[in-house]
Amino acid sequence: MLKRYLLVVVVFYSTLVLSNNGIQVQEIRFLTGATKLTNHVIKQASEIYNKLYEKNFAKIRITGEGEDSWSRYDIIQLAKKRSRNIRDFFIGIGCKSNNIKLDYNGVPKLIIFKPKAQFSLSGQIDLNNIQQQCFIIKGDQKQIFKTKYGNKFVFEPNSFVNNSGIIQNGNISLCIWEFANKKDFIKGALPTSGKYEVLETASTFYIQSYSGDKEFKIGKINTFQVYIKRPEDSSNYKTSYGKVRNGNVEWKADIRSFTQTKMFDEGEINKGLKIQSSPKKTNINNDGFIDNNEYLLLKCKKIGWINCDRTFNVKNPKVLKLVIEDAIDEFNTRLVFKKRNIILPGMINSNYTNKYQFNKVPVGEVAYVIAYLKKGDGYLVAYSQVTLGYIKSIVLKPEYKTEVEFNSLLDSVLQ
Repeated sequence: MLKRYLLVVVVFYSTLVLSNNGIQVQEIRFLTGATKLTNHVIKQASEIYNKLYEKNFAKIRITGEGEDSWSRYDIIQLAKKRSRNIRDFFIGIGCKSNNIKLDYNGVPKLIIFKPKAQFSLSGQIDLNNIQQQCFIIKGDQKQIFKTKYGNKFVFEPNSFVNNSGIIQNGNISLCIWEFANKKDFIKGALPTSGKYEVLETASTFYIQSYSGDKEFKIGKINTFQVYIKRPEDSSNYKTSYGKVRNGNVEWKADIRSFTQTKMFDEGEINKGLKIQSSPKKTNINNDGFIDNNEYLLLKCKKIGWINCDRTFNVKNPKVLKLVIEDAIDEFNTRLVFKKRNIILPGMINSNYTNKYQFNKVPVGEVAYVIAYLKKGDGYLVAYSQVTLGYIKSIVLKPEYKTEVEFNSLLDSVLQ
């Protein structure tokens, strides 16, 4: 019985020591009398944090070279200023303030806790960089219109209702933000995929309808049709609807939906006749879309965020880690596939402001890693081409580019 008791005590004590790492005692050393954060001091602080294991504590003594013989009062006053500066530095690299404590017992010290990393989608949607296309339609009439990218919308009469479910028959303003190519997704900071799955898109829209200050929606029993330029491979696409959470869209597929390949004939649609498909010569343009009257037909039940997408199944998924040198602000980080209309979001590490990772990365696909941040009239940008699955991490250093240079870069990289 005594042996069992001693074994339990030993196991408990070992677990406590390992989990807290014995509360490691570290030291950051300043130049004599200095309190500012020099590169030498920042390097020491960074190394302490980088080497600290998750869910562990570290106690940091703050000292100065050649100050051992100084009065205790002077040492304490310097340690207070230095500790506050070091604390601000840790907060600046992504530490939460409640995980950094100032210990004023004796000469002031810092106690820092490194929690388990949490990952969230980097960046936030920015519709200001996407052209808004607005149309005036009649609520009591069938409406057909074409967007700048050649997609067609068909709304049946009496489809729009207010929040009380009352049909709106007058003039309705319908505004669409269209994400039809990779550049639009990057400029709008919108990935095609989410946190847990890889989605390949044919086209994505954000739609608003209103009259004056009143917003409208599609009635519960109504649908509208979207004819999307058909990709070369048009199998398994579905309609997904999006909700915005923390500045990013979360997609949820309408499991009952499916897309069809259809010919678009405005005359037949206006007559209410069934659209007939007929054989036609197929040409494929540089974007991988079919150059004739064949479209992917979506039947949608909601306006708002709409995505025509399909799941890209990744066998033996890998993780690609990204480090952005000297980053103190959060970047938009995206992994843009070269031959597929897939844009994965970088997941930012909650313990750092410069560390990201891409999940469910397929082996063998060629892609571009792009990190960008709006800065003044231009952007801080870093990018690199990678063949996925063969490297585990990549380090990029951002450079400043004007908006014209940034657009030119996207045109050359995302062609």
